[in-house]
Amino acid sequence: MLCKIILILLAVFSFFAKNKNMSIAAIIILILTFSNNEKPLLFIEKYFLDVGMIFLMMWMLVPIVKSGDSIVTNIKNLLNINGMVSLLSGIFVAVLAAKGIGFLKGSIDVMSGVIIGSIVGIALLGGAPVGPLIASGIAYEVVKIINLIFKNS
Repeated sequence: MLCKIILILLAVFSFFAKNKNMSIAAIIILILTFSNNEKPLLFIEKYFLDVGMIFLMMWMLVPIVKSGDSIVTNIKNLLNINGMVSLLSGIFVAVLAAKGIGFLKGSIDVMSGVIIGSIVGIALLGGAPVGPLIASGIAYEVVKIINLIFKNS
């Protein structure tokens, strides 16, 4: 019963935080808990991380196809400070994420902390659970710091 209350609270908090993805996810999981069948939950737990990663990677590859002939222009865009910091941030976050997945799978306490922290960040603080956005956020902050340093010099 406690898990259902938590899911309801997550859905409500997420709704008020204008995070429709978390609201929808919480509602779907809540509905599945009423079936008293563990199979759908076990299926989600086993496969949805990989399925989500596939969809995320597909989303990341679409601009390559959409840009078509202008891919050379996109590569040239990497040669400025924003492009270089973004490229390095993307590499850094991808490597950290790969290490983090192994770390998560090996430790229940780490998994609990990351999941609860992510849920709080997503539902209450308007966060988003995706690596490329983290890379963009890191890149933004690094570029901001670089600009502050060099504008003041």
